[in-house]
Amino acid sequence: MRKISLLLFLSLVLACGGNSSKNPNSGNVLENLTFTIDTVLVDPKDEIFDLGFGVHNSALSLDTKTFYFFDMRKTVIYEIDLDRLEMVAVYPFSKEGPNSIGFNPPKINSLQNDRFLITSPGINVGIFTKNGQKEKSLKFNFREIEGLGVQEEGLITSRVTLSHDEEQMFALTRLSATQTEVRLLVIDPNSKTGKSIELPSMHQAVKFTLLLQQPKRVSSTGENIWLNTLHEKLFITSSVTSDTYVYDYAKDSLILVEFNHKLVPRKKTGDFESNLFTDEKAFEDAAEKQINQVAFKELIWDDQRKQFFRFAYKRIKDSEGNWYRSADVYLFVYDDELALLGEKYLPEFSNVPEFTFFKDGKLWSYVNVNDELGFAVMDFKF
Repeated sequence: MRKISLLLFLSLVLACGGNSSKNPNSGNVLENLTFTIDTVLVDPKDEIFDLGFGVHNSALSLDTKTFYFFDMRKTVIYEIDLDRLEMVAVYPFSKEGPNSIGFNPPKINSLQNDRFLITSPGINVGIFTKNGQKEKSLKFNFREIEGLGVQEEGLITSRVTLSHDEEQMFALTRLSATQTEVRLLVIDPNSKTGKSIELPSMHQAVKFTLLLQQPKRVSSTGENIWLNTLHEKLFITSSVTSDTYVYDYAKDSLILVEFNHKLVPRKKTGDFESNLFTDEKAFEDAAEKQINQVAFKELIWDDQRKQFFRFAYKRIKDSEGNWYRSADVYLFVYDDELALLGEKYLPEFSNVPEFTFFKDGKLWSYVNVNDELGFAVMDFKF
């Protein structure tokens, strides 16, 4: 562990005073929320962490004790002990050859027994050991899987994840401006069979996938959909709506959970005559209609409280016309059955936390402190 001067508990100790009216019958458990935030730094030992791409392609171990930081330029995974806050091992991976993870920036999910599910969009899907060896290929063409009933071409690489026993593979149809719907793909990798399930509440994510095509410029903007497994269920969430699908894959049942949030709308709204553009001004006007509405983040599970948390945010345009520098931030909490328990506007936050997870009852999120890898550790009291 690094010396305490380098560990740096930066006294960000913020206190959110909450609403002064202490109404016990409000039904909002976050009404009088208070919290503190400490910032801790990771000791990189003799390595230099390249944070130029953030940590979006990194992963957390299933027991939340280890953070696996993926360096895209070096194609290595740094193993970081979150209890000791130090780098403990370096694992090289290959972009080509029999153990290739692919050339596109990968999505990494932790599996049991020190293994990873690594997805390189459009190129490759496989299970790898942390020593960079490919254990199993999950690279499938749409036509290769019997029973999907979709017309897509190419490889199945969109939002791929696995069931807890690794017997089922889940993915989505591609989110592109040429699509009209979103479907969940449920695949048995061993028999190469599967099916697709329509997700109507996620269709707005396709409608808000905007594409500008010009002879010298191609630009796009869109929404996220996340697939996360927990408690032997698959949770499907999106930035475009608070609606959440819960797929019980043991029972093969899908339910839609809708929320009556009071602080934010339930979802983004609006339609465009087309989401394919050749005119730059029309594209930017449409993108502004998309950006200035509320967006939602993934569900975050707190194993101590047995509750789900979720952030939402609304971008604020600054004096220079930029949307990405600050936002209004909201926090929601739900019970283990996704019943809404509370919601809170967080004026102390100028932007939504990144790469969030609960560890020992506290919420951790990635921060870059002068190009050093750090985490903000939030202690909520309510």
